[in-house]
Amino acid sequence: MYCTFYGLKERPFTLTPNPAFIFLGKAHQEAFAHLIYGIENRVGFILLTGEVGAGKTTVIRTLLTRLESDRYATALILNPMLSAIGLMKAVNRELGVPDTANEPAELVDLLNRFLLERKMEGKSVVLVIDEAQDMEPAVLEQVRLLSNLETETEKLIQIVLVGQPELEALLAQQQLRQLNQRITVRYHLTPMDSIDTRDYLSHRLRVAGATPDMIRFSDAAVQTIHRFAGGLPRLVNAVADRSLLIGYTAEARCIERRLVRQAITDVAPAEVRRQQAGRRRTIYGTALAVVLCLVVLFGAAAIYLPQPKQSPPVAAVSPPLQHLPQAGPSDLYRTVLKAWQLPVPDTVTAQAPLETLLQQSGFDLFRYTGNLGSLARLGYPAILELTAGRRLYFAGLSADQAVLTDQTGDLVKLPLAVLEQQWAGKALVPWKNLYKLPVPVPYVRDQAQREQLIRLLTAAQAWQPQQPETPEAVRDAIKAFQQKQGIESAGVAGAQTLLLLYRQVPGMTPHTLKKVGPTAP
Repeated sequence: MYCTFYGLKERPFTLTPNPAFIFLGKAHQEAFAHLIYGIENRVGFILLTGEVGAGKTTVIRTLLTRLESDRYATALILNPMLSAIGLMKAVNRELGVPDTANEPAELVDLLNRFLLERKMEGKSVVLVIDEAQDMEPAVLEQVRLLSNLETETEKLIQIVLVGQPELEALLAQQQLRQLNQRITVRYHLTPMDSIDTRDYLSHRLRVAGATPDMIRFSDAAVQTIHRFAGGLPRLVNAVADRSLLIGYTAEARCIERRLVRQAITDVAPAEVRRQQAGRRRTIYGTALAVVLCLVVLFGAAAIYLPQPKQSPPVAAVSPPLQHLPQAGPSDLYRTVLKAWQLPVPDTVTAQAPLETLLQQSGFDLFRYTGNLGSLARLGYPAILELTAGRRLYFAGLSADQAVLTDQTGDLVKLPLAVLEQQWAGKALVPWKNLYKLPVPVPYVRDQAQREQLIRLLTAAQAWQPQQPETPEAVRDAIKAFQQKQGIESAGVAGAQTLLLLYRQVPGMTPHTLKKVGPTAP
């Protein structure tokens, strides 16, 4: 509807990948360079990881379009949830190799002949496996065996494994150590920064035929989109598309921040909208309502802090980051225990790594990479990794400020711009895996784990009792939950899905934490 009004040839922000709109931000360009380096140097295995919606598919599709057919033969596997023989058949089929054999050895032999023929032609063969975090260890082991197809001097096939961060944990398993050791080129794709988000919006509008006098986003609108989307292109598209629709109904040529805020409210996960509505019912006064709406819009709907009898006051003045006391492992360990209402030991081994201390106390550790907006949407306190090896305890977001805890236990607020200058984009999220489920949960092949996962889905009100307890039914339930939470609905219960599931269970993880709204600086 809005295309004619804005003079666009087509919708610029559709969620379906369109090669004409490909935009490579700084991180995407670095990822692309790593892939090209690994392929041209015939390293054998290359690993590309990234959060849901970070643009991994964009990178690999760009890669495949730029590998000239006279130099490369390529295959792309988009659904790797197959058996070992099923995967081999899919690989052969993608490369144009016969796939009628019913034994893996026969399929590998046919593939080997193909690879040798391409070698004689001076071509390299590149196999890209997307969503590799969904693969069973036995299937990954079959992939490793493909790397044994080689001449005396070089590998005959280059294999690119692409997946979510859970893939790193999967490869770290003891049974996959040989495969993990063979991966010599790795890159983790981080979300776009605010500049890339601005350029991304402008690029897609320009490709769609827009001109600045017909349609543009204000600087404040761009920052609001970036803050909510966390630099993830998929979320940027969702908010920008809805913003154009709202702008069309308002006959606005310039998309201002207020229109983007309305769009965010529309596209935000249902749970966020419910929390927003609940808060609004308890608010008296327009000023407070506006402040809390900003909290929701910037993904800080759930900011969890310890529940002492009297919460420590937040500093009225935001100190520079370099003036905050350094929080050591024992200080951070005590802070985490207090946040989870666990007893704090009288003495803590000062030399012990923080990860060791937390694991000894029964915590699972989720290693997060991204930005503060996306981190806040997880709803869990976290330990931020700063530059120069420093760490601070992140308690949440309030409007455009971050709430932190220093080593004295005091809560302090810092402007996001100050914090982001020294934040490395990584965080450690302690969480309680109360059902002791492996990550990702192997519910397809393991009935016991499937039953445990169904228990958790039931407790989180994400499972209907009348459903058959089959792998297909569980996958559908997980997909429905993931869609409701606004994350990629792949049907795999990885760490992010489990974190969000536990948050939905009354009396479990979120019940021990306290939501704190923003305080005036």
